[in-house]
Amino acid sequence: MQKSKAVAARIEMRITAREKEQIESKARKCGLSTTEYVKQRALGYEPRAVPPTALFYFLEKLGSLENKIDSPNLDAEISNLLGEISTAFLLPGKEERKKWL
Repeated sequence: MQKSKAVAARIEMRITAREKEQIESKARKCGLSTTEYVKQRALGYEPRAVPPTALFYFLEKLGSLENKIDSPNLDAEISNLLGEISTAFLLPGKEERKKWL
């Protein structure tokens, strides 16, 4: 079933170029149009940023370690994974960051 949205009214506002850039940037991070982002904020909602692809990749890798609970190499694998997570989230260079976008 498809929802039908009828536009009943329009609101216009004046903002600085910098404010516009900030709002558009925040909307993109949430995966929303600027209009939808502003509307949600005005109605009291707090849109959340879309998690980076890397988060799901590492959650999957972390889940696979659960199956290796008896492995003698588990500590080393956890250490390696934590190193990868640090590199991806805390120290991303240009090329590394492009990999996850």
